[in-house]
Amino acid sequence: MKTKKLWGILMLFLCTLNLTSCNNEDEEGTQITDYKEYLLTVASQQIPGVGWSDGFNYLTDLYAVKKEQSAEWESLSSIKGFEYEEGYEYEIRISETSYLDHRMSQPAWTEYQLLEILSKEKKDSEDLPGNFIPAWYYKDKFIPEYSYAIDADDKETIEKNLKSNPVMPLDNHYLIYFYGEGLSKWVIIDNTEQMQGKGILKQVNKNPEEFPESYKLLPLSGKGSISGYMEWTFLDESGNETSYPPFDVFIVRGAQTKSENTTLITPYLYLDLTEYYQKQYPQAGVRTVVVSYAIPMTY
Repeated sequence: MKTKKLWGILMLFLCTLNLTSCNNEDEEGTQITDYKEYLLTVASQQIPGVGWSDGFNYLTDLYAVKKEQSAEWESLSSIKGFEYEEGYEYEIRISETSYLDHRMSQPAWTEYQLLEILSKEKKDSEDLPGNFIPAWYYKDKFIPEYSYAIDADDKETIEKNLKSNPVMPLDNHYLIYFYGEGLSKWVIIDNTEQMQGKGILKQVNKNPEEFPESYKLLPLSGKGSISGYMEWTFLDESGNETSYPPFDVFIVRGAQTKSENTTLITPYLYLDLTEYYQKQYPQAGVRTVVVSYAIPMTY
């Protein structure tokens, strides 16, 4: 009889231990740490900014939003269930749920869910910022590595002009990011953190065997493997040409630059300026002038 009683006590203890273990496991799972609902104004266009996913920062287009009673536009990367149409300003109601799960690589995160669209008005939202890109993201980065090659009788005169009048200002930050299948955008920010322009990057593939002979004066050997050759044209947001000329571009993987030890992808922008300098300096005996700009895209 004592044996049966001891056995029953043991089984009760094991069941209690198992139940406690299960409860602890539930407590250690995904937990909701905060929940709120509020109204948002969503601007009629998205703004370049820095998003966050799986522990990495990346350039993308973000929603510009205003919370209730707020006069300032803020950035928001995603709203579940929201089918956005550019050119319309929205008034919506959303939920904001904060989660915590220590089993995840990023244990704390917040999700936004559309609850209701209150209005949708075709208009241009006012007082939008040019970008949501913080200075820490591009500080000391995305600055072009400038190279040139000159074949001329008066090389010193041409070199002096190339140094003082680069096609692309050398103290600007050139940020290029993908926003769709085969599509890219560009943003240029100067060293005072002022945006100098943004728009669409038109890309047209070219045959690498047809690049000008003059480019051989600035060889890419030893910089990485070439994964593409194309033409880049910097267009504004409406698709119009800008002051930047079209460049021939070699896409190099694993390239090295002066500013960083290694990069994953570096476009090398090439431009033959021979004809321009022959006209500008007819007495200089110009035979070839080529410039190149290396702009790291992803570290």
